[in-house]
Amino acid sequence: MAIIQSAKCKSQNDNVKCKIEKIKKITMQKILITGGAGFIGSNFVHFWVKKHPQDKIVVLDALTYAGDTDNIKGVLKKIEFVKGDICNRKLVNDLLKNIDIVVHFAAESHNTRAEKHPEIFYKTNVKGTRTLLEAATKTKLSKFIHISSDEIYGSIKNGFFKENDADRRFRYLKSDYPKSKAQADKLAREYAKKGVPVIVVRPTNNFGPRQHPEKALPRYITNVFLGKKMPVWGRGLQVRDWLYVEDCCRAIELLIKKGKIGQAYNIAANNKPEIRNRDVAEILCQAMKIDPKDWIEFVPDPRPQHDFRYGLSAQKIKRLGWRPSKDIKKLFAQTVAWYRQNPAWWKKLKAEAEKIYNK
Repeated sequence: MAIIQSAKCKSQNDNVKCKIEKIKKITMQKILITGGAGFIGSNFVHFWVKKHPQDKIVVLDALTYAGDTDNIKGVLKKIEFVKGDICNRKLVNDLLKNIDIVVHFAAESHNTRAEKHPEIFYKTNVKGTRTLLEAATKTKLSKFIHISSDEIYGSIKNGFFKENDADRRFRYLKSDYPKSKAQADKLAREYAKKGVPVIVVRPTNNFGPRQHPEKALPRYITNVFLGKKMPVWGRGLQVRDWLYVEDCCRAIELLIKKGKIGQAYNIAANNKPEIRNRDVAEILCQAMKIDPKDWIEFVPDPRPQHDFRYGLSAQKIKRLGWRPSKDIKKLFAQTVAWYRQNPAWWKKLKAEAEKIYNK
């Protein structure tokens, strides 16, 4: 909020007496959020509308299987929604003309789907990102926030990847999802050198409300609600870093305010102790007050080259003042409660989500 001064004059005569008063002026920004009807995107829309009601939000979403206006129905009257593809050059050029900030979430993001239709991932994640970045070269944006992924680093046995490790890791990537995201990540940084005010954000595994039931955590939860066991792959020893979606939104907000243009930032909860997939299932059982022995089923891992452990250093963003929530069990329980309270939301998605695992 900026403070400005204005003069109020009581007379037009030579003996004009003016008094100076302070007027609070709220600066309104216009923000384009791509993929704003998806999981993290919709949570960010809700977060931003609540925290920054003066801003104008435009959501661009193609409404694929992963996007639904139900995700933002509570705020639809407060935003502008545009159904469209980020690969549509004319649409993107028109939308960016009067935008101050772009927050680019739109992406294909599920490894199992990438195995069957890799071309869609390169079209959306690479071509779509390039279309947005190219349009941004013709505007006067203040920030272009590109949402990348922890998967662009691949697996690490011990320790944590730092932001400058990204490019050397490309040859180790095993799936078309991280490969496409890594290419988009690099594109964004290249356009920063062309003058686009890019900041790259690399979050770890987000969880929370409105996550599609194709993903592990909501898949486990919704299976139990349907009387089915949680299918934990292999021995469930794979390690992931679990980041609550609102914590991710807070980090993005901070980077819009304080992030350095041209830089990349990891966003990680750095769970202590680290959480294996079997631990996720057990914590969820605890939240639902059910016996893990009765509700967890270890099944063959369908991905022979499944990444074992992801680990990111979050020291860079922590130096800006960001901190993740610490009570992971409480956040898992809150997530369980959301799915319990919103059966109509996930039941319409569940059958199709399960089909992708049937080969």
